[in-house]
This record gives sequence, structure tokens and C-alpha cells, in this order.
Amino acid sequence: MLAAIRFAGGPGMDDLLQAVTILAGLYATRARKVPDGAPGGFVPARWAGYLEKAAKDGDVTAYRHYWELCALMALRDGLRSGDVHVPGSRRYADPASFLLTPQQWEPQRLEFCHVAGKPVSAADALAVAGDELHAALSDLEAQLARGGGPGEVRLTGDGELVIPPLTAEDVPAEAEALRDELSGLLPRVPIASVLVEVDARTGFTDHLTHAGGKVTRPPDLKRNLLYVIIAEATNMGLGAMAESCGVPYDVLAWTAEWYFRGETLEAANAAIVNYHHRLPMTRAFGTGTLSSSDGQRFPVKGKSLTARHLSRYFARGQGLSTYTHVSDQHSTFDTKVIAATAPESPYVLDGILGNQTDLLITEHATDTHGATLANFALFDLVDLQLSPRIRDLGKITLYRTGPRAEFTARLAVTALRRVGRDIDDAVLAHIWPTHHENIHFYGTHSTSTASSPSSTPTATGRCALPPPRRPREREQAEDPTMNRRGPRRGIV
Repeated sequence: MLAAIRFAGGPGMDDLLQAVTILAGLYATRARKVPDGAPGGFVPARWAGYLEKAAKDGDVTAYRHYWELCALMALRDGLRSGDVHVPGSRRYADPASFLLTPQQWEPQRLEFCHVAGKPVSAADALAVAGDELHAALSDLEAQLARGGGPGEVRLTGDGELVIPPLTAEDVPAEAEALRDELSGLLPRVPIASVLVEVDARTGFTDHLTHAGGKVTRPPDLKRNLLYVIIAEATNMGLGAMAESCGVPYDVLAWTAEWYFRGETLEAANAAIVNYHHRLPMTRAFGTGTLSSSDGQRFPVKGKSLTARHLSRYFARGQGLSTYTHVSDQHSTFDTKVIAATAPESPYVLDGILGNQTDLLITEHATDTHGATLANFALFDLVDLQLSPRIRDLGKITLYRTGPRAEFTARLAVTALRRVGRDIDDAVLAHIWPTHHENIHFYGTHSTSTASSPSSTPTATGRCALPPPRRPREREQAEDPTMNRRGPRRGIV
């Protein structure tokens, strides 16, 4: 395999690629000894001792085994992460091939920045981010200066930031009674009847088209499509469904093979979501602009390319994960089957950008697994809001974007303006060179507090800052009932 496949890589992969070439040569010549001077920069620190001991003892065979194992594992990890790619491959292609080239991007830059509402210059974008971070620091400083008891953000006597969990929403007893009453009024109907009625209203089965293109749809096709949906959705299987409904197994298997594909299922699901989105009652749940995503793990039996061993969830068996996106109207608009061992963060934005429904998602919530620096940057780049639920938020170490003196001074300016002091931005422009003529760094705040700049978090202090909010969102945050989804944006 090493002789037949050509590998390439990005920066920092020279040692590994050279080692792969040497290893391919050793197998071609049937040599046993690793040449002197062979690279070893890819060897993990926890395994370096094995190679050093083998080299010190002069054990050529052991050194070859350890060195070869490290090279192959580094090659595997590089292919998984994209640091190593295979020219001409689709699965292990160069990640840069999925991006616009500088020549393609330059004519589109102005249009994209105008649509996304982003500055064209990177320096201007960083200045805006610094302004938002300063606003968040000022809000935090005011909160900490006021102090607070249990249930409020506060500092302990040891200087540790405490962010208490949100309190549960109280449900009135009348609402519980009404819910039970409404549930009692709903009839119990077979699932097949529900699907027939939903299809009559939405026409979702019309989107389950034949893989060969436009063909005549026989009268019993819709019935067979619904049978396949029930069999697959309930894990009943086509064999048991054939015995139950009387339709031959071959007919159901043929229907599943030719009509159920990824693109047809997405189109059918989009038809249902769009109809649900237009219902008047749906607006009582939300506007359809907020969504959340999470993964669920399921054990599987039999052979599957996606299934992985994960003892924490599947004991001695295998399983996979389904990563779903759900809107605030309780409709699922995207589902992906991924390996149970794969990270979830790369699929967070993908589900929103690939959204084929009428839902206009502007804000998205995830758990800690989806909150990465790359996702914060990508969401901001496309003018979307990432609002993750971060575990142990008060213990996360964040860093300033500038010198400590600049941050403390800017907080001092904010504190002076809160008490009515008039400070001209033209004067401040001579103090900080990062000031931009088109950016107002020092907006006024209505909160009155005697905040002390001395309590500003240090560069490596264990302090998590509340993510900055846009002006409209800061007004909403003053009402605790309107701020239940945690941090709004993470800028570090």
C-alpha cells in the first residue's frame, strides 16, 4: 500500500512523509534496519523512551518495530485530521481543494463582506472584536463590583469566578392540568393513519423519487413507501413488515433500494418542516430562527462501515452516532449519521449551511462538544450567532487581545463615563494606536457602579468572561426571563 499510494501533507509533515518514504523503501528492499538519521519528530513523547532504549541497547529489530508503529499511527492520525492527504482521492483529499483559491476569492470578497456585514479589512474586523470584548468586560466588571449572593455571577474570596446554573422554569399547576386535559382529548390512531394524513397535507412522498429519474408511479407505490418508512423507523425490518402487511418482501426491498436515498429523504423532510413552519400554532413555540444540535449514540448489530467500538456506551459491541439539528419550533431539519468516535464540532455549522427548509436560522446552541474556537470564528464569519452551553464556564482560561495596561485603562474610561464624565474619543485616539476612526470603542452604559479596574482578569487568570452581546441583545439581557440560553458569543 505504501508503494502504491502517494501521500502529501501540509506544513510540519515533512518528517512524517520522509519516514513513510523510508518505510516503503524498507519493504521494497526487504531491509530490516532503519537507516541512521531517519526522522523521528512524529514520535509521541510517551513512546520516545521505547525507541531510545532500543537504540541504546543496539536492538535493531525492536527499534524498527517501535519506529514503524509510530510512523503508521502518525500517518493514520494525519489522514483523519487532514494534515496528510492523498492526491486524487475524494475521501482523503487536500482540505485546501474545498476552498476558494486566492484568485477566486478576491472578486467575491466585497460582495460577501457586504452580505455578511463584515469589514473587508482584517484589522477592522479585529478592532470590532476588541470593541465587543471590551463591552463584555465592562458588563462583567459592573456585575462583579455590585457583588451578589447565591444565584448570581460573583467572585469568591479566593478570586474564583462563580457562574451558577440557571434556575428551572416554574410551570403553573393550571398549565399542568390543561396539558393533561388536552392529552386526554387526543385520539389514539395507528401510525399508518398519521402518515397518510401528513402526506395528504404535505405531499412528502412526492419527493421520494425513483433513482432512474421520472418514471410512472403505480397506484400502490405510496402504500409501499409508507410501509418501508414504518419498517425502517421502528426497526421492524422489511422482512417482518412483509409478513405483517402482506406485501412481498421483494417489493418492499425494491422500493427501499430505488426510492430511499439521502437526497430524497432530505427533500421529503423539508416538505414536512416547511408545512409545520407555516402553521399558526407553530409560532407559539418560537420564530424558527433559533436551533440547537446534539448527538445521540445507538448500538448496532451486523456489519457497518460507520460503526465503532466504544466501551463507554456500547459495552462489548459497536455503535454509531446521529447528529441532529432541531429548531425552536421542535422540527428536525437535519440529521447525519457519523462515527461514534468522531468529534461533533465539524457538523455544527454544516447542518445550518445545508439547511433546505424555509427556516431562517440566525442563532444556534450546542453543548460543550460543539463549542470550539473554529466554530466561533466560522459562525461569526457568516454572520450567525453561536450560543453554546459550556461546561465549567467559570474555570476556563481565556486571554486578552492586548496588553494589561490597555484593558485596565479602557475599563477606567468606561467607569468615568458611567458617573457622567465627558471624555472625547479624539483625545483617546492618541492614547491607543488600535483606535479606528470608524469604530466607537467607548460606548456609554446606563448602569451606575463604582467599578474598580484593578479586578480585571489577568492574561492567564482562571476567569471566564461573559461573551459580548450586540446592543439589542444587551437590552434583552436586562430581563432575566429573556436570557435563558447561556452565553451569546465567545471571543477570546
